[in-house]
Amino acid sequence: MRLIAIILAFGLLTISCSHMGSGQYVQIRKGDTYKKLAKEFKTEEWTLKEANKSKQLRVGEWFFVPLQRGILGAKKYRMPASTAQYMASGRYMWPVPSSSRVSSNFGSRWGRHHDGIDIPARTGSHIVAVDNGVVVYSGRNLGAYGNITVIAHKNGLFSVYAHADKNFTRKDQKVHKGQVIATVGSTGRSTGPHLHFEIRRNSKALNPKKFVSYKAK
Repeated sequence: MRLIAIILAFGLLTISCSHMGSGQYVQIRKGDTYKKLAKEFKTEEWTLKEANKSKQLRVGEWFFVPLQRGILGAKKYRMPASTAQYMASGRYMWPVPSSSRVSSNFGSRWGRHHDGIDIPARTGSHIVAVDNGVVVYSGRNLGAYGNITVIAHKNGLFSVYAHADKNFTRKDQKVHKGQVIATVGSTGRSTGPHLHFEIRRNSKALNPKKFVSYKAK
């Protein structure tokens, strides 16, 4: 925990304009087809089908658009929207679009304090940035956390993504809300594939459910 505090305190000293996005989730609208989506996002229809395993398009569901950088900021493109499936009181996007389960909550656990929530999902499932921000740490030198990404957001908040199988970002990289930043894994001290997710302010851990959109299944 002390190492995370150090990272959060000093990680914002240098910010570059580098980016390395691998894509973004958007919501399906009425009338969407693979052909229309390919035209909207200026990509090939087969690319979208391959990335989404040719799944049937249902209104309101999250759909993955593989791109070299995030799509936020371009008004002609749709923004990652809120949906009843993922909405709660917070403004942040749910970090694992393929799973809304929580196997361990924030607070007391096994006689100790659990600083985040655990979201079980299949190995390789996408982990997305919950909001726009800057990566202040991406690596696996924090012991029990395994592969971990820490992102700085507005208002002094940080999001933490641990136990990933692979990280797709680097320090000082700007990321966009909904951008894929890692994949679910079981690295570090972990009992199975899941995302350990935290929200922090000034190194203090806060309950993530107060900030992210959430609905239990």
